[in-house]
Amino acid sequence: HVLFPDRPYPPSRTPFLYPDLVGQQSAFFDVPSSPLLFSLACMSPALGGTWHRLYTSESDGLSFNRLFSCLLGYGGPTVLIIRESEGDGIFGAFTGTAWKESKDFYGNSDCFLFQASPTVGVYRPRGRDSNFMYCNSQSRSKGYDGLAHGIGFGGTDELPRLFISETFDGCVASSADLTFESGPLLPPAKEGGGGGGGSRKYFDICDLEVWGVGGDEAVSSGLEARRAQRSVLRANIEKARKVDKAQFLDDFKSGLIESKAFKHRAEARGRHDFEADDKAGEGAYKVAPGGNRRSASVTVPTRTIPGTGL
Repeated sequence: HVLFPDRPYPPSRTPFLYPDLVGQQSAFFDVPSSPLLFSLACMSPALGGTWHRLYTSESDGLSFNRLFSCLLGYGGPTVLIIRESEGDGIFGAFTGTAWKESKDFYGNSDCFLFQASPTVGVYRPRGRDSNFMYCNSQSRSKGYDGLAHGIGFGGTDELPRLFISETFDGCVASSADLTFESGPLLPPAKEGGGGGGGSRKYFDICDLEVWGVGGDEAVSSGLEARRAQRSVLRANIEKARKVDKAQFLDDFKSGLIESKAFKHRAEARGRHDFEADDKAGEGAYKVAPGGNRRSASVTVPTRTIPGTGL
């Protein structure tokens, strides 16, 4: 269709579809016919057709919570694109599996890593390991699992080959692991910059974007899956906020829920020489006959708990 747009495509061939950003802005693609888009589309048929921007650091900011929220529940293939600050290199990862939070790796062999600038390289699964993709936030384990917290591809759960940390510090892009083919993701260190022109491993993020890809149908189903996931999450939050008021009041009065507001009643009931004085009104107690003190009525002030009617 690129070379012969007026001729039907042979059924024995897979058509090449140029990515369509549908007018969405990007920090990587300044024009719809960007050569970078062509390079990415050549890496997989799933990178052709309609794209939908899920996250961009340019407008969403470098926030892991926002990145996590944009990815979680999306049910279609995605491409993650990074521009690092030192050498202006562009690289990333593609995955056809829906994102989820997990302490373990998941995904399938559709996943691959790539370098797009200054040179182009594609690193596909080599069949030796299956550590394809990884998404583990610190809030899931409160930081006690001893694992890497962030988004990763390849490598191990302690140090993925391509890793974006939850704090965006100490991000890693190494050149080898057991899951994907070997090859550089980062450009060489600059001469005179302390690296001597050698290979690099760590990088700082300049720009980061995640796009839903695969064409109209894949993007639509992916967004619908995310909407459904968010709807379930909202329902669970709302359910947790609702408290059975009657049960709450019963527990409150029975002492199952402790409160200083009723501490005086519990203390008075616990004394053998105190008894309720019904004639003196609600909340009044008196020393029982035979007690250590003279008989007298004592009215203990009561307090109302806001929102409970108590």
